Amino acid sequence: MFSLVSDVMTREVQVASPETTFRELVRLIEDHRVHALPVVDESRRVLGIVAESDLLIKEELAEGHVRTPLQRRGRSRLAGTTAIEIMTAPAVTVDSSKTLGQAARVFRRRHVGQLPVVDTDGRLIGIVTRSDLLTVFLRPDEDLLVAVQEAIDAVVGDVPSCKISATVTDGVVVLDGEAELVSEVIAVGNSVRRVQGIVRLDVNVIAVNDDVHPPMGNL
Repeated sequence: MFSLVSDVMTREVQVASPETTFRELVRLIEDHRVHALPVVDESRRVLGIVAESDLLIKEELAEGHVRTPLQRRGRSRLAGTTAIEIMTAPAVTVDSSKTLGQAARVFRRRHVGQLPVVDTDGRLIGIVTRSDLLTVFLRPDEDLLVAVQEAIDAVVGDVPSCKISATVTDGVVVLDGEAELVSEVIAVGNSVRRVQGIVRLDVNVIAVNDDVHPPMGNL
């Protein structure tokens, strides 16, 4: 549940063609209450993206507020009247098979507000926003507990000496119990951390034997 971009993306995407005019772009953004429009060709391959900030360049530069090299380069877009002249290209996209964590890293590194989602052929099939990724944290505690228990069992389910229990409250997962080895506790923690939707993980499991940090020998 909610592990891949395809699970949370919006599938019905309002798009623009390369020939879409400036006024049509503004109208589409206003009418559909979106912050950006992917620009696609006839095969729905993403050519670029027009964001609200791209359209605001006309307003800002028209008043002469050109202070930085980046803003000065924007003057060439001031004369643009169609999507292909105004858009930011190439657009930053994400594959539908990527995990939410991978998508989050793209958002953080590229400083974008939305990502067109493409299939293996590079064709647009959806769009995902930062807020879409946050829906994973609305996962019910009951569902989260089931997933956490499965993650525990996948590591130590057949180890009789490991007795680890989990509780979930408002997305906070607490692991209690006892394990034979420290390495088992570490492995369980790593497995549980991969469960989507955990707000915080507290590991209070006691290990009987430390096989990770063996005692120092006599000097």
